Parts: sequence; C-alpha cells; structure tokens
Amino acid sequence: AGPDDTICEGSAYTLSGTRGGGAASSTWTTSGTGTFNDSSLLAAIYTPSAADISTGTVTLTLTTNDPLGPCPAVSDAMVLTINPAATVSAGADTTICEGSTYILSGTRGGSATSSTWTTSGSGTFDNPTLPAATYTPSGADVTMGSVTLTLTTNDSPGPCPAAADSMILTINLAAE
Repeated sequence: AGPDDTICEGSAYTLSGTRGGGAASSTWTTSGTGTFNDSSLLAAIYTPSAADISTGTVTLTLTTNDPLGPCPAVSDAMVLTINPAATVSAGADTTICEGSTYILSGTRGGSATSSTWTTSGSGTFDNPTLPAATYTPSGADVTMGSVTLTLTTNDSPGPCPAAADSMILTINLAAE
C-alpha cells in the first residue's frame, strides 16, 4: 500500500500501491468515507470526506485478487493523516486618531500555533508574535494616512501552507 503519509485538508492523495507474485489485480478500500477515482488502480486518487478530515486519519488498504493455485489474497495498509489547514484573521479594517496606538484583534486556527505581524509602514508592534499585539504608528505612517497590517502563520506542520490576512489601519490627523 506504500508508506504512511500526510496531506493537508482540502487535498486529494495519489496512492502508490504495488503488487506482485500471482496477483493480477487489486482493490483499494478505506476505513473512512472518502472516495477513490478508481479503486482498482494502483495509483488511485483518494479524496477524503468531511468525516475523514474531522477524524484526522484514515487507513487505506490494498487487497490483491485471489490468484489461482494455493496462494491466498494478501492485503497491506497505510495510514493517511489529514492535517487541518492553517487559518488566520487580521480583524476588521479600522480608523484611529493620530497619536493613538491600536490593539490588534488577530486570530489563528486550524493547524496554526504561531503567527507574526508585519506592517507596510514603519510603525512598531509591542510584540509582533501576539495576535492582540499593540501597534504604534510612526510619523511616516501618519503622513501616509494608512498602513496595511498583515498577520501570517509561520509554523504549519507537514504539507499545509502558511496562511495570511491583512487589515487596513487608517490614521486620521488630529484636529488643531
């Protein structure tokens, strides 16, 4: 059936089964409820179901036909782990007044356990690794009138890519 493997939620998986001896055909089965594009192909494509994704793993078993003669059919299994995709939200766009700081309302989920804030401007974060970091706009940020603040995950396990989301912080000039 091939070695155990890991995919990211939302991905299909191409199997890499082999057979030999007197076996002329084989069939894939699943412990879950996902689907095969053609369960008789050694390199079948398996698409996990929502239940498979929720469970996090599925066992895929390749079983040969019962060949002629005294040799019985044989089976081998592999475990497919399905990692949740990383998710992140930078929060809603907002407006502050010149001279103010802003406490961000970022969130992360799925397989993400850490993240980092970046800015299109030159202001500073009190701690850019906190989803609720405080942003202090620079003079240049105030002059530009707005900055884009981006929260990016940075530790997705396995094959899942990082996720990023941005919000716009508008900075209004104080009344004189």
